[in-house]
Amino acid sequence: MPERGTVAARSPYHDLVDEPYEPLGDDEPLRDEEKAALRQDLVDVQVLKEVLGPKGIKGAVFYCPDCNEDHFLAWDLLAGNLQELLEAGESPVHEPAFEPDPDEYVSWDYARGFLDGYESFEQEELMEPIGRLVTELQGRGMRLDEIKGLLAHSGLQWPADDGSVGGHPSS
Repeated sequence: MPERGTVAARSPYHDLVDEPYEPLGDDEPLRDEEKAALRQDLVDVQVLKEVLGPKGIKGAVFYCPDCNEDHFLAWDLLAGNLQELLEAGESPVHEPAFEPDPDEYVSWDYARGFLDGYESFEQEELMEPIGRLVTELQGRGMRLDEIKGLLAHSGLQWPADDGSVGGHPSS
């Protein structure tokens, strides 16, 4: 899985990544790693919209060195820009939002950090109930291989001995 934040190494929103912005030439297509990072960012934007949208966060803000202004991008606009970058190899022309409320936007770095913490917390929160479920099912006579199959069928992972995700039963 590509690392978050490596997305738009070629977009005008160069603060998204550690690499400097370099405009694409017509003869320089995106590398496979860049395409994979863009696809991951598209997924991340959707999750951020679903999680932060109901909390009143409309999108992300980026500083644009080309026009020396902050750009406030709603989640859908950001996803569209990332999709355009993926398909065409460059970001579309960008215009600042009309009188955005800065309190309704977060920086991309904040959004990425929030998402990392959210996903980590979600996994940690699932591990304890899954462990209890495994113990209960064993107590009811289910074999470990049956339990593992049930968890996999339900989209859940087997808890490791140390409490992390992805352990394997030692039936």
